Amino acid sequence: MDEQKIQKKSSPDWRTLFIILCIAFMVFAIFKMLAPSPKAAHNGKVTLSGEDLVSLDGDWEFYWGQLLTPEDFVGGNTPQVDSLMKVPDSWDSNAAYPNQGVATYRLIIDFPASLKDPALRISNIASAYKLYANGQLITEVGTVSKSPSHFKEKEQSLIVALPNDTQELELIFQVANLNYFKGGIRESPMFGSKQVLAQQKTALLSLQLLFIGSILIFGVYYLLLFLLQTKNKTALYFSLLCFITALRSLIWGEQPIQIFFPTATYDARLLINYLTGYNLIPCFIMFVLSIYPKEYKKTVLGFVLLPTIIFDVLLLLKSHEFMSSLTSYIYILVLLQMICIICILIKAVLRKRDNAKLMYIATCVFVLAILQDILHYKGIGGINASNMFLYGNLVVIIAMSYVQAKQQALTQKKLVFYNENLIEADKLKDKIMETEMSFLQAQIKPHFLYNALNAIANVCEKDGKQAGKLIIDLALYLRGSLEFNNLEKMATIEKELQFVDTYFHIEQARFGEKIQLQKEIDIPLDYQIPVLILQPLVENAVRHGISKKLGGGTVFVRMKMLNEGAYIEIEDDGVGIDSEKLATLLKEDEAINGIGLRNINNRLLKIYGRGLDISSEEGRTIVKITIPEERNAYDKNSGSRR
Repeated sequence: MDEQKIQKKSSPDWRTLFIILCIAFMVFAIFKMLAPSPKAAHNGKVTLSGEDLVSLDGDWEFYWGQLLTPEDFVGGNTPQVDSLMKVPDSWDSNAAYPNQGVATYRLIIDFPASLKDPALRISNIASAYKLYANGQLITEVGTVSKSPSHFKEKEQSLIVALPNDTQELELIFQVANLNYFKGGIRESPMFGSKQVLAQQKTALLSLQLLFIGSILIFGVYYLLLFLLQTKNKTALYFSLLCFITALRSLIWGEQPIQIFFPTATYDARLLINYLTGYNLIPCFIMFVLSIYPKEYKKTVLGFVLLPTIIFDVLLLLKSHEFMSSLTSYIYILVLLQMICIICILIKAVLRKRDNAKLMYIATCVFVLAILQDILHYKGIGGINASNMFLYGNLVVIIAMSYVQAKQQALTQKKLVFYNENLIEADKLKDKIMETEMSFLQAQIKPHFLYNALNAIANVCEKDGKQAGKLIIDLALYLRGSLEFNNLEKMATIEKELQFVDTYFHIEQARFGEKIQLQKEIDIPLDYQIPVLILQPLVENAVRHGISKKLGGGTVFVRMKMLNEGAYIEIEDDGVGIDSEKLATLLKEDEAINGIGLRNINNRLLKIYGRGLDISSEEGRTIVKITIPEERNAYDKNSGSRR
């Protein structure tokens, strides 16, 4: 398996995409099923024929600048209707009315006698109201007043029981908005059986809490993933997106914030609304850009982040009334940002980036949900915006979670792939080490065997007994060198010195007393060092040092214990090494000279992280080795350098 095959196996799975979309459409169907059907009101009246839940959309009687009570509609002097106002909508959608002020809404409902527990479910009326039904004050949310000093805004989702002694209901809403950009009945009241309304609210609230809990789990998981892998910016942006979505969901739909934070003020809800609204799309864009970094230019980041930062700063410095006046500009910015991210994803799809098609489809659903939100608050469209927001976010979160999981699965496959390669590389390394051993032995044997046999032949003519001893030494030498068929083995100092002595006896048959060996051993003989380290260094001192000196010389082998470990020194008083050759002696090149030293140096570097230390001057060359004590102790206990 290679990396291209891994990438091929991770190509888009259309079955997975189909499953994700099926889940999303199923959730949307549940929301749609639980949502009441709209019932159009005409001229301030609506007639119901069944007990089904209905959304009281349509034209309500509208009285601008007046806070009328039921008494005002009794008798012959009923007030004149200013206009018929569309619900749901804000009253400033009609150019005749400003965005701030007070007004009265009125609707007459005829319902069948079979409905024994009529009730009304109210969600979003900006930004304070009183409700009267058949002359009775049913509820008041906030404080309704024309005076700013007495006015107090409040938002609350609730179900209220209505009079059941008649089949006709007169609903009168006194609505005041003195500080918010949009005023009026922003969400249609729902009418029906109180029991059914409560069941519907419980079902929708349960779905919403399940959604929020799932999003928070995703957020916490990917935040922890980022903390463990700080370079994984995708996990950070995804976790932030999850937290922003969960926080925003608290004030949408069934408004779970009333459960978790019953004392939360209207200003706190507005702060959450603006803060999450400003940062949701930019965070989503940063997540997408972290997945497809090659599909955009750096100027895009400025376009995405700078306006958002400006709005965030204004949110801290300005009043909510001022911020609500910027809503239209924020919608324009959101539209531009969504166009930007769609273009980036189209480019990713055309370039066949991983998961680009899935991300594009999910993003389109998300964008449609946001557009529906904008259109709804502009008075266009009839789909419940709260449910659409949750639905759109659900699709995106599922798709993004799948992309994240797929990336992690791909990373895991790569780790397995690289681990298998490392195992193969380790086996290859062992073979290379064996080859190095054979190569090193090949460097030692040819010239040494030729010279040794010549020396033995010469001795045979003079001293047969001495020749026999030399043949035994040569046999011992060959047996010892052939036993060292694995460079990873360790040998005791005693065995290495015996090997050196055997070699030196044979060489003295050639050079006689011209060459000498002196040993100063102040170290335990059972101390372990890598095999075939001492003898090649001694041979190198003989061949290139003292044998080339006219009067011969001496090789000194010194060993002692230091604080950091065993210290080994091979010194000869031969011809020395010139500075130019010494500078390149241990460098990897194509030259044959010094290959034995380089081999030993490389082995020591692999085992201990430090190699040979060679110094030379005319008439003297010293090779130094340090074997770390802690590594040797481990080797003695384990029997291996690994």
